[in-house]
Parts: sequence; C-alpha cells; structure tokens
Amino acid sequence: MTLPPQPMPTSQPYKVVPIHNHRELMDQCIALINSEWPRSYTARLWSLESSKETLPTSFVLTTSVKNETVVLAHAKLSPIPADREAVFVESVVVARERRGQGIGRLLMQEVENHCFRTLRLQKIYLSTIDQQAFYAKLGYQLCSAINIFGSRPTLNKSTKKTWMFKSAAC
Repeated sequence: MTLPPQPMPTSQPYKVVPIHNHRELMDQCIALINSEWPRSYTARLWSLESSKETLPTSFVLTTSVKNETVVLAHAKLSPIPADREAVFVESVVVARERRGQGIGRLLMQEVENHCFRTLRLQKIYLSTIDQQAFYAKLGYQLCSAINIFGSRPTLNKSTKKTWMFKSAAC
C-alpha cells in the first residue's frame, strides 16, 4: 500500500510553485524543457503561458543559489477531456546535473498533492519511455493507453510509451 503524498519538508531548500504566478522563471523553464525535448521558444512560451490555477498547470521546482531563484525541475498537468476526474502529467523534467537527488520525487509529491487534494481528482495518468522504475517507486501502476485529447475514451496506442496511473485511493 502506498502512503498518501505528504507536503514537502520545509527544511528542504526547495519550493514548488505554479509558473503562472512566477512569470520571471519562464525563460529558465523553457531552457530546462528544451534541454530534454527541443522545440521553439515561442511554442514553449505559449504552452507555459496557458498555465492556470485549474488545468492546464505547469509547476517548477526551484532553489535559491546566491539569492537568485534557479529552476531545477518542471511538470505540466493537462486535463483529460474524456475523464473529468483525471489528469495527465504531460511532462516531467529534472535538470541533468540534479538527477538522482530526490528532486523528481519532491516535484511529483507536490503534483500529487495538487491533483488529489486541491483539484480533488481521482486519478493521475502519465506515459513514459524510460522512467517506469521511477514512477513505480512512487506508486504508479501499469495501465492501458488512454485518450488524452478528445472527449471519447478511445485508446491512444503509442507503441513507444508505457502508460501508468495512480489513484487517489492508493
């Protein structure tokens, strides 16, 4: 049985904040996302500017270095039109030099808190090509592909990705 997500310890030098409340972090966030999945600056900016209190929402995990806020990780949550009680974690990225330090886990805990406690959603879905073990450690289970775009529950049959979910009941 997986324990429910807990708030991030305040002794940690990290903060998780929605990007729409911290527009000054947009350029850093774009650079971080593009370091993993290159796209145009304009496309990334448009995506981040769509972040809001409901969905879609983009979160950044930050720390302070010499009194300057530095973006270390990002996660984007998107609605699933066919399932109003669920969310799709569209992307999660941690700065390469900070991987393996628990930052992804902290970010996902905050994402889960937001989804299950604030938005009162029942399920979180995601897909991954190479991070199944990471998400399994966080309590995510394998599932069939889902439709993340339209209003019909037609399955998305991407062959490269592994689909996973976590329920609020876990």
